[in-house]
Amino acid sequence: MRRAGLLTLGVAVLCVTGAAAAAPAPDPPPDVAARSYILVEPTTGDVIARRAPDAVLPMASTTKMMTALLTLERASLDQTAVVPPEAAAIGGSSAGLVAGERLSIRDLLVGLLVPSGNDAAITLADRIGGSQARFVAMMNRRARELGLRSTRFVTPHGLDRPGHHSTVRDLVRLAEAAWKHPEFRAIVSRKRATIPGPFGRGRRVLTNENLLLSLDPEADGVKTGHTAGAGYALVAHAARRTSGVGLFAAMIGEPSEAARARDGKRLLDWGLSRFSRVTVLRQGQVLARGRVRDRPGVTVGYAVKGPLVAVVRSGERMRQTIVAPGELVGPVTAGQPVGEVVVSLDGRVVGRRPLVAERGASAPTLAERIHAGLDRLL
Repeated sequence: MRRAGLLTLGVAVLCVTGAAAAAPAPDPPPDVAARSYILVEPTTGDVIARRAPDAVLPMASTTKMMTALLTLERASLDQTAVVPPEAAAIGGSSAGLVAGERLSIRDLLVGLLVPSGNDAAITLADRIGGSQARFVAMMNRRARELGLRSTRFVTPHGLDRPGHHSTVRDLVRLAEAAWKHPEFRAIVSRKRATIPGPFGRGRRVLTNENLLLSLDPEADGVKTGHTAGAGYALVAHAARRTSGVGLFAAMIGEPSEAARARDGKRLLDWGLSRFSRVTVLRQGQVLARGRVRDRPGVTVGYAVKGPLVAVVRSGERMRQTIVAPGELVGPVTAGQPVGEVVVSLDGRVVGRRPLVAERGASAPTLAERIHAGLDRLL
């Protein structure tokens, strides 16, 4: 296709389908008790609210998100592992494992993530890494790959140790990586679970330490933690079914288990009320029209190829920038590429889509060419 004179046509749009630009809500984030917290919209990476998000602090059992991630990346769920004596004797949060028994990786992940079993963490570390030391080295290497610049692991379970630390910003990034695994999402959303009893006899009933799952019907994960150094910690995710929007939150330094769940719910509710998932471009939507050269009065619509759905914060200003020629040279065929539209929210590009000719247009007739030529001379 030949183009005549590429033009940039800017179109400023203050609201799209009504939901894109409600008036900004004036109320500030809730005053949660955590020493450090962050609230993130994952599709854009926007930090919606924060307090000391880069403070380097002990992370307690939120550590186990990395233990689970490495397990899911490096082992089959149907493989098995033997519980070592050190795992059964570690103390703290436990899945009730017994030294010498053999369990599947799937059941050990349940024991790791639902009751936050330190015994399951050590068993998985030995099975995946060959030893805890080698597994911790793998954890730190994976942290660097994920860009967790302020995170360092010393154990696979998260009990307080010198040098074992992270930030709430890093913990959300880690949660996002683990969240990509369906098995992880399925486990961390469960309030209760069962795994085989010792040496296959009976069943062990495990209860999730994440009280947020019972307090907030929109919450579906992710991981709690508690040590003297970290206080009560939480990495959480919640999704609003009516809008399709999901948010991640992380908190370190809550004063109690109940406060951790209550503040997590308040923070997520506040954030979810500020977002909508909006169709900002519809398939076939005509955004502009171009003239057909030497055919006076004949135009072709520039139609969007492929819809665009974006997560839009209340009060954000939307802008569509159309890059396309003001004039086309015929013949033009329906569906012919003619340019593109770029959509931004408050200066942040959220997507782009091709523009195509809405319909065809024939080349000018000889009479039309003569008439157009005379018009140009005059």
